[in-house]
Amino acid sequence: MIANVTMAFQNAATTGKGLTQFLLEPRTVTFRVTGNGSVSAGAVTIECFPGNAPITPTGSSSLGATWTALTTITVPANATTEYRADSVVGSVRARISTPITGGTVTVLGVRQEDQQGWSRRPLLVQMQGGS
Repeated sequence: MIANVTMAFQNAATTGKGLTQFLLEPRTVTFRVTGNGSVSAGAVTIECFPGNAPITPTGSSSLGATWTALTTITVPANATTEYRADSVVGSVRARISTPITGGTVTVLGVRQEDQQGWSRRPLLVQMQGGS
């Protein structure tokens, strides 16, 4: 059986880095960017942090590794747009790269997970919080 696993990256936010999620194995993730209200400006950059590089709670690395932008999405007013990222592995986040004006943004990540029994644990671990 394949079930969808939903991860929240931003929730009704106007600025910030949002939550960082860690994917142990390569996964396809569909990011749903929803503009809440009459958004007149703002953008979200979907970013990935390489493989198993250690990061601090603030999202930096002692190895000098940096976040890599996968795409930047303009936040729509009262609508949802999607971006599909294939073979994402490591840490991912949805950073608000241009502050949201006239509303807020919610960013969800949806991935499919093969589940063969109730005891199988998701491979996703929340690494940090904050906006």
